Amino acid sequence: MSQVLSQEEIDALLKGISEGDVAVEAEQGSPAANSDVRPFDFANMARSKKEELPTLQFIYERFGKSLTSALTLFIEREVDVSASKVQNTEYRELTKSLPVPTNINLVITEGLKGFLVLIFDAKLIFSVLETIFGGSRLSAPKIEGREFTKIELKVVKKLIEVVLLEFEKAWAAVYELRCKYSRSEMNPNYVTAIAPEEVVSLCEFSVTVDDINSWMKICVPYSILEPIKNLLVLAPSREGREIKERWEKQLKNRLLKVPLEITATLGRKKMSLQEFVNLREGSLILVEQHVNDLLPLEIDNRARLRGKLGLFKGGKAVKIEEIIR
Repeated sequence: MSQVLSQEEIDALLKGISEGDVAVEAEQGSPAANSDVRPFDFANMARSKKEELPTLQFIYERFGKSLTSALTLFIEREVDVSASKVQNTEYRELTKSLPVPTNINLVITEGLKGFLVLIFDAKLIFSVLETIFGGSRLSAPKIEGREFTKIELKVVKKLIEVVLLEFEKAWAAVYELRCKYSRSEMNPNYVTAIAPEEVVSLCEFSVTVDDINSWMKICVPYSILEPIKNLLVLAPSREGREIKERWEKQLKNRLLKVPLEITATLGRKKMSLQEFVNLREGSLILVEQHVNDLLPLEIDNRARLRGKLGLFKGGKAVKIEEIIR
């Protein structure tokens, strides 16, 4: 026979459960009963699960090779730069992994309508400074959590210019990108331009200067890559690149052989029909051109050059004095 509880007993039981006085056995199959079960955040999964962009990997590998040569010339030491696999991650995960101090630079990207973050290992920055300021042999640099002096900041900005120039060149085959330095920070927590939950495309580069190993990272918000995603989803094959290069070379050679008609205009004069009818042999026409003025050289009725009229090997010639941009 089942026991029937009174209303007072029911109220007391519910109160005991809510206040924790009464222990409740976990249901079979519930997360509390099974320690291997973890809550799943579908919203977070949707944010972090982004389509991979193979062409971006190609751009970064090309960038690493060109940056190796550029940095070697810049600091006059043997440098090796290699790119790792591009990853999509939340920005908060990136900031958690960065040590303090770290050189973090915000870069405006003209063409993609946004900005990227260029991050240097502090060890790399101080190695470059030691080299530029006359260090004969690199040793493990002393990492100082201080602001750079004005002279040091100029060197860092010059390093950033070298990196961004090679970055633009690496992008040129896919998309025209222009980068402009904005500002720098030493603490990742001070860079709040990107929301912590925003997904970013991250690529880490290992940088070796002599025997000093360091790193550099490029962080690009995935949102600014969305408009050109169709250019980045297909990985360019080696054969395809070679065919494109041959085609561009042939096209350039043919374009350079296109004949152009260049006209040197001695002068111009507007006259009425009556004046034209009255022209006879020996009539003088006063033009707007002065005798010492440069003559315009026209291509397709547009002045492209200016020069002086003269003689060369018995024939009339024009010496180019100015190119019209």
